[in-house]
Amino acid sequence: MEALSRLWAKSDGTTIREHTDKLLENMKLLRQLYGDLIENTLDPEESEAFWKALELACEYHDYGKMHCWFQKKVGNPDFKRVRTSLPEVRHNLLSPAFLPDIGEKALKTLVSLAILHHHDHESSRDSVDKVEKVLKEEFGKSLDLSLKRILRQSEWEAVKKLEEREGKEFTRFYTLLKGFLLRIDHASSSKHGASVESKRLTDNEERVKNYLAEKKNSQLNDLQKFVLENRENNLLVVASTGYGKTEAGFIFLKDKGFFTIPIRTSANAIFSRASEVFSEEDVGLLHSTAPLFLLENSESKRNFDRNTIVSDIFLTRNFAKPLIVSTPDQLFPFVFRPKGFEKFLSMFSYSRAVIDEIQLFEPHTLGFLVKAIEKAHEIGGKIMVMTATLPSYVRRDLQDIEFREGRFITESTRHNIKLIPSSITSEGGLSLIKKLSERGKVLVITNTRTKALGLKKALREGEVIHSWFIQKDRKKREEDIKGFFDSEEKGLWITTQIAEVSLDLDADFLVTELSTADSLLQRMGRVNRKGLKPTDEPNVFVFTEESSGIGGVYRKSIHEITKEKLREGLIDEEWKLRFVEEVYSALEERDREYISKYEKAKRYIDNLWILRERFFNKREAQEMFREILSEVVIPEVFKEEVEPLVEEYLREKDTIRKLELFSEILGYTFSLPYYWEVRLQPVKGLKGIFWASGDYSSETGFVEGAGGGNIL
Repeated sequence: MEALSRLWAKSDGTTIREHTDKLLENMKLLRQLYGDLIENTLDPEESEAFWKALELACEYHDYGKMHCWFQKKVGNPDFKRVRTSLPEVRHNLLSPAFLPDIGEKALKTLVSLAILHHHDHESSRDSVDKVEKVLKEEFGKSLDLSLKRILRQSEWEAVKKLEEREGKEFTRFYTLLKGFLLRIDHASSSKHGASVESKRLTDNEERVKNYLAEKKNSQLNDLQKFVLENRENNLLVVASTGYGKTEAGFIFLKDKGFFTIPIRTSANAIFSRASEVFSEEDVGLLHSTAPLFLLENSESKRNFDRNTIVSDIFLTRNFAKPLIVSTPDQLFPFVFRPKGFEKFLSMFSYSRAVIDEIQLFEPHTLGFLVKAIEKAHEIGGKIMVMTATLPSYVRRDLQDIEFREGRFITESTRHNIKLIPSSITSEGGLSLIKKLSERGKVLVITNTRTKALGLKKALREGEVIHSWFIQKDRKKREEDIKGFFDSEEKGLWITTQIAEVSLDLDADFLVTELSTADSLLQRMGRVNRKGLKPTDEPNVFVFTEESSGIGGVYRKSIHEITKEKLREGLIDEEWKLRFVEEVYSALEERDREYISKYEKAKRYIDNLWILRERFFNKREAQEMFREILSEVVIPEVFKEEVEPLVEEYLREKDTIRKLELFSEILGYTFSLPYYWEVRLQPVKGLKGIFWASGDYSSETGFVEGAGGGNIL
């Protein structure tokens, strides 16, 4: 059609033909790289029909942009004036009418649906009338009955009706068709000309072997061999800290993979290691502040290239890299069926995912995650769950999805526990901390920020770190605490639970409030990490009374059961696993409300998929998955420093410079629990960032100011 080569698809003058050809090129690339894996998820007789359908969807998805009102909107100079009597209709509603007669009504219906819904569409009689008028008066075409019918139906209602008429299941076929159309279209629409996929990951085991030999002077251990031998199955790996789980995950992620971990700092570290095992071209990093991390770490490199950084960011955001390290909220909220969820789910037809540190999630989030794993498995994805501990109720569900389990527990005994039946801030507690700090490096962990600051004031020595420091101060403190524990110095640092996962420390002694079983074991992992220090005397001191944060930070029932089950003396890794299992088994009997949150989350997802309705956009789905209970805030004392940066950021056009400015702004932020009584005001021009009323010190962090009261 000649008009496609002169009419615009985009405001930069890209023609419909040029854009469409880019989609067809990306479709061929997807089939070339991963076609064999995608076809394994389809019935054999469907394969050719599927690629035919995807090609048709790519070819015709934007034909509706020939509409005169669209041409005027994108600035085509030939359409400065258009017929005002002709209604404006969105292009995705018009495009299906240009599909040719392909002889297979069901296939044409599926392609029409994918094209119609590759942008938002809410069915209405009014939209049908407008489409009919434009097709007839502008293009001399009639609206056939089948298209009229699906314009009036909701998307998944139309799929269901088609299944009933044909007596055949089309859900998987349509999910892949629409999902790949969305991915291909988004990649092809990038101003950077991104590819839908860049390459296929190969030789994983050899690359891991070479890395282990060169960097650690070691070979594959029994865990890594287990993964290599069983990677065609879904895997559940329970392993001690330091057992080489990360390298095992790299072996599992052959062809195309996602390595997910909840903590951004941990994701950054795994990305850096993955870049060593494979190459920087193979690996992407995906989380809310990933571009800033990439920019910061690339500027120090000799061959720093601004354009390469931008290109890598776009490739990763469209999931085009063969190995992507991410936080789970970037991948699994598809389980809530937000608009465009098929883009994410379809990837699992040829992809694998490692889910690390699953024990860090709350029960309702675990329920959502287990259902996401189930849906990914159903469409052909392979999943490996890695954890040091796992609640029994989650293990049962994973076994139902046919996970093969492997347990790899070190025989070393790294910890000797002393239980102290008093408060950590008691006279005896303060005296013990001071005495231990004269013998070695002491890590003190409290359950709350308030308790940590009170303890520092009472001790009159040591440094403190918690989550209410602005990012640039927190980064400096993280460097300082890491430097201290890597040194030969003696002394102490006071922290909150941020030390459990985001700080890689090796202390001589741990002094801690009693928390919960899984939290306590995470804290103990920061003492004698390599198992090389003597354990003939206690190196873990747990104060069991007047613990802060119980009922708020930590659930009271789990805290009480943990106190009952915890014992003194030498403990090995096998005992730790039994300890967690016993705590959660008792919890199932004594606190049904806690377990019901997990079960309720699963039922919610089941109902959502049965009804095939969508209630969320992508952001809302991410927030429900993570249950974000915080706001990003800047202490108002920094207004004079930050406001000029915000003004420059809003004016700036260059992508890299905007990232640099945004990085500077984020340096003044921290996350404040939304229920905290602090007066907040929006930062003008920055969505989701607020000024927080209060005082701030680089030594103690943010302190709430008088006059607060808004609970957000």
